[in-house]
Amino acid sequence: MGLDMYLTAEKYISGYSEQTKRDIALEGLEGDHPPTTEGTSVTIQLDVAYWRKANQIHNWFVERVQGGEDDCRTYHVPLEDLRELVTTCEGLLVNRNAEHAEEELPTASGFFFGNTEYNDDYWKDLEDTVTQLRPVLDWFDADEKRRFNWDLQYRASW
Repeated sequence: MGLDMYLTAEKYISGYSEQTKRDIALEGLEGDHPPTTEGTSVTIQLDVAYWRKANQIHNWFVERVQGGEDDCRTYHVPLEDLRELVTTCEGLLVNRNAEHAEEELPTASGFFFGNTEYNDDYWKDLEDTVTQLRPVLDWFDADEKRRFNWDLQYRASW
């Protein structure tokens, strides 16, 4: 029990059929898959990041993406917001100043949210965030079509 946090990437494919399924398996998700009149539609969901009790990261999502509502629902995450989170984490990791961290990326207390001190665990959460999100940003940057074909979603449960 505690704060679990998930970032997923989703892609909707219309006209999904067994042929589409084979094409995806052979070409990968980024292949050209024109809609067909047969079959149904499908949403493909990939887990791209997971945190446990990283309450400062959760607090950032609540304030930046969820409009201050901490309600365990799923929210769309704009790619530019994700870039801002990574940039903030990288900047804080340079100096590891607790006062600056409290201003830029404050912790949040809650039901089993974990430690709220600016100690080694706090910095480890920031390092983990950069390690997980930098490849996601690089993947989106490698092909501009991905920005339109994929949707990032954040959800937390506690």
